[in-house]
Amino acid sequence: MERSNNIAILDMFGNYGKYVCNIGKAMDKAGISISKMRKLTGLHHEIVKKYYEDKVVRMDKDVLARITFVLIAYGVDIKDIIQYIPPKEKMNVKNNPLN
Repeated sequence: MERSNNIAILDMFGNYGKYVCNIGKAMDKAGISISKMRKLTGLHHEIVKKYYEDKVVRMDKDVLARITFVLIAYGVDIKDIIQYIPPKEKMNVKNNPLN
């Protein structure tokens, strides 16, 4: 029952923003290949490739932490790795059905 209420609330708000994962660009910037990232993180090649190509459906926090750790060690800024893009229209607090 609670799940359907949450979905309805998201529908009322419309666009709630999104996360953009730029791991592939960040790896290129740092000069790190998929193979090298695999060796540095201990992750499987296919997992690194999915993150590199931004084809991950659900991000794993441990995988993201490993990749981020390596990229930061190579001088990449966190904002170049992942960022939140807010919706174009901000939620009106006065019309918030959660209040």
